[in-house]
Amino acid sequence: MSSYILLEKIKVEGANCIAGITYGFPAITNFLGFTHALSRKFYAEFGIELNGCAIFSHEYVLRTNEQYDVRFIQSKRPPVTLQGQKYRAEASKTPPIIEEGKMDLTVSLLLECQESLSSVDVVKQEYKKLLTKWIYQARLAGGSIQQIKNISFWSDDSKLINIKRKLLPSFVLIDAQQELKDHVELQQNLKPDVEFFDLWTDFFAYKASAQIQKNETVEWIRLEKPNPRGWFIPLMIGYKGISPLYAGPEIENNRDPKYPFRFVESVHGIGEWRSSHRIDRLDILIWKYHIEDEWYLCRQKHSDIEHQKIELPQPSSQSNDEFDFNF
Repeated sequence: MSSYILLEKIKVEGANCIAGITYGFPAITNFLGFTHALSRKFYAEFGIELNGCAIFSHEYVLRTNEQYDVRFIQSKRPPVTLQGQKYRAEASKTPPIIEEGKMDLTVSLLLECQESLSSVDVVKQEYKKLLTKWIYQARLAGGSIQQIKNISFWSDDSKLINIKRKLLPSFVLIDAQQELKDHVELQQNLKPDVEFFDLWTDFFAYKASAQIQKNETVEWIRLEKPNPRGWFIPLMIGYKGISPLYAGPEIENNRDPKYPFRFVESVHGIGEWRSSHRIDRLDILIWKYHIEDEWYLCRQKHSDIEHQKIELPQPSSQSNDEFDFNF
């Protein structure tokens, strides 16, 4: 029997909305990192680990100026903190303009517990008291947590309808790698030389085709998305190692030499926003860490069922480079 902790409507200010080569919503690693930070404290206090989290979005506002394109709002900030006489000498100078991808958002997180939670009301109150304290001390995707509406505890999926009532209106983030895989297989059968990057952008980029009409005029026709019924977005889902795994002391300036070290690059995929009223199971919504060889990914339970290899382009200046990617 699974136990869940529902963090209702967390308001975050100044969260980072840039993830790898995409922008618009924080990476999954931000939310799992937040869950892991809570898990360490929760386990030390109560002996219960948090395995992962489901992500429900209620509202978000990008800090951008939109004209012909989207530009992030720029801010003036000094690059370093100076003290003493040097600070007084530098304080009068105009700080550099730094463009930052920031956003304000309201999300709910459903945390899955590895062990069952206590059903005693006094213990639940202690859970809630300490979680509230730890949440306000933490940051989510680099943003400041301004408010959390409530924290509730659930023993299993039997009260799913009650959980959905607390979450609505919202959209839950689903791993849509299978949609991407099906689209790639279909298009590569039709056009074997098609670039994978182009197939990936089919889900979210605006694309049009020029068609010659009978009167010899050219008209641009918008191309349909692979699945126009879904709300698909580019999503950063983890990292891939690009170097051997070094012992901690081998790397100069390593943050924590006790642990092995590896250089990595971002891995991107496809996510789908699905209205929360359509969910019928909670366990398949939980994002968890998945580590295999040099792959460090965030995945959901249903994406582990179809574990097949597919060719993805290596992020580099040479678009012909390819590597194996496990879904």
